[in-house]
Amino acid sequence: MKQIRILILMAYFFLWNVYAGPENFVKDDNIINELTTEEYVDIIRPFLPENPHILEAGAHGGQDTVILAQSWPLGTLYAFEPVLKFVEFTKREIVKHKVNNVQLFPLALSVSSGEQSFYYSTTIGAASSLLEDNGLEICNYQDTLMKVQSTNLDEWAQKNQIDHIDFMWLDIEGSELPVLRSAPNVLKTVKVILTEVNFLEFRKNSTQYQDLYEFLTTNGFTLYRIWGNPKWQGNALFVRSELVNATRD
Repeated sequence: MKQIRILILMAYFFLWNVYAGPENFVKDDNIINELTTEEYVDIIRPFLPENPHILEAGAHGGQDTVILAQSWPLGTLYAFEPVLKFVEFTKREIVKHKVNNVQLFPLALSVSSGEQSFYYSTTIGAASSLLEDNGLEICNYQDTLMKVQSTNLDEWAQKNQIDHIDFMWLDIEGSELPVLRSAPNVLKTVKVILTEVNFLEFRKNSTQYQDLYEFLTTNGFTLYRIWGNPKWQGNALFVRSELVNATRD
């Protein structure tokens, strides 16, 4: 995923880690510092075929897009980014690094398809969302309301004749649970999901970690590992339970 994007939160993360004390963290060692994209890839690779279908939602500037495409050169990457400025940034990265296995869609993933309101953060563009600012003082989003095109994931897959997705890389600022719930056909084909998770409601009605955990474990996934701060935000890796069990045998 993209590195911690909300600059004001970085200060809070630092202060919490320094002063909170280890007794305030999750007791096992699942929660650790966020990794680089390449490090995530190394962990995920054993669970995927050599030619996976990868969905990246929230391409932003395209840096992760390129790394994912280069990491699986025999695979196909479907990258979603609704903000047209960022779409252009991603296109430039694709051209610059000469990757030819990316299909870029200027769309937001959502419950429904069509035009939707979008809250573009003028301070931290990567923190933009379909969801409205919840008014927390620590999140200086300074949103501007704009319109974007969105798609339901199942509808998109049917339209583009895509019968499976092996790996989802989700960075959609709180929309994770409704997006997954509204795409049961695609979800049942997925092997691995790496997603941003929230422990605070930064945006109104944003997906909270516990709800996402319960939904995915009910649908056959195991929480393989989680990174970040359990009081704020992190990234969680969910893997199909049978794949996790196979690696343990």
